[in-house]
Amino acid sequence: MAKAKKTKPREHVIRWRVSLIKGTPAKFIDFAYAPDAKTAEKQVAEEHKISETLRDRLVAIREDH
Repeated sequence: MAKAKKTKPREHVIRWRVSLIKGTPAKFIDFAYAPDAKTAEKQVAEEHKISETLRDRLVAIREDH
């Protein structure tokens, strides 16, 4: 019986909830699938054309299901 080929482990992606902190409550922007919070924030910032001055106010919170 043939054995399955070993493949490279895929990056473990997590669902992140990305919000913009400008006041209370924070404004929800979008969900992102990424391996870490920084990558999720960067993806959402690029997709929604968030300016460089506001990018440090983005926060990604891990969504556990």
